Amino acid sequence: MKEIKLNPELGPNYIFHLLSVSKINYDNGYSRKYESSISRKHRKILQKFKESLSFANGNAGDLVEYMIFFPAYLGLNSQNDFERYFDLIQKVAHGRSEDFVKEYSERISKRKWLPEINDRWFETLRTKVEGIEELKEVYIGNFTTYKNQIWPYELSQMEEKSDELSKKLKRLDLIKKWEQITGSDFKAESYEIILVSAIEGGPNANSLGYSRNVFYSGSENGFILDFISHEVGTHILSDALFEFLKSPSIESEKMAEFYSAYECLSQFLNSLVLNRKLSYDLKQFNSKHYISVYKKLYNDGVKKPKDLLKSVCGE
Repeated sequence: MKEIKLNPELGPNYIFHLLSVSKINYDNGYSRKYESSISRKHRKILQKFKESLSFANGNAGDLVEYMIFFPAYLGLNSQNDFERYFDLIQKVAHGRSEDFVKEYSERISKRKWLPEINDRWFETLRTKVEGIEELKEVYIGNFTTYKNQIWPYELSQMEEKSDELSKKLKRLDLIKKWEQITGSDFKAESYEIILVSAIEGGPNANSLGYSRNVFYSGSENGFILDFISHEVGTHILSDALFEFLKSPSIESEKMAEFYSAYECLSQFLNSLVLNRKLSYDLKQFNSKHYISVYKKLYNDGVKKPKDLLKSVCGE
């Protein structure tokens, strides 16, 4: 059985903690509670890069991948891990990527996600030298305080929920159900859901790689279970998404339309997987329109996910 594992992990929680206390993507009770845990100077540095560190609904600033998603995917759970990452990313920014590739090659090969870590990924970093240097000071300078003074309490709040949800997920066996309804394999042996306590009211269910995702720990259990299932779906369906995104000429309007159709296809299929009304609705992706179209197509015999997408998007 391919398991879904819940894990309130230190490193990703720390990264999203920095975003929350500087009110980037998130502005909530957590932000105000721990705002004083980092200096005003460091909050100003983070705010300086607010646009570059912002993300939502499939769009992301130019530092999100390097400062948020990829390091959170790696699971940098110690001061040494963060120092090593920044040392290597700085070398890449100066045109030397060999050590970075050597250090993270196995994790890179297992990520199976966009953006691909290739020459273009490295070249983009060469324009970010000063920004990386400033952000390094913040990331390295606040880790010990977070680990010693904040993390023990936040972890204790998440552990009970993690245990409770893990038992329910085991009974649901969601990956098997998605494989059956789509006819496709989930391309990892397990799916890791990282519970994070700092991200209330902002972007949630943030995919870090094919087999790792970030969820807000304070959401209702029913929503978490429903949306974990939704994300299993988006990942099983990701081949169709990546094929479209890699097309040489994609108009931004067409890309937004396709992404909405893709998310809503997962919502539609999720209602079949769970065999009940869902606790969420992707209104921001025009779900009312897409779900009604998918229902009609499905009832008319169009069952394969790729065919459903093609029918809706005309690709």
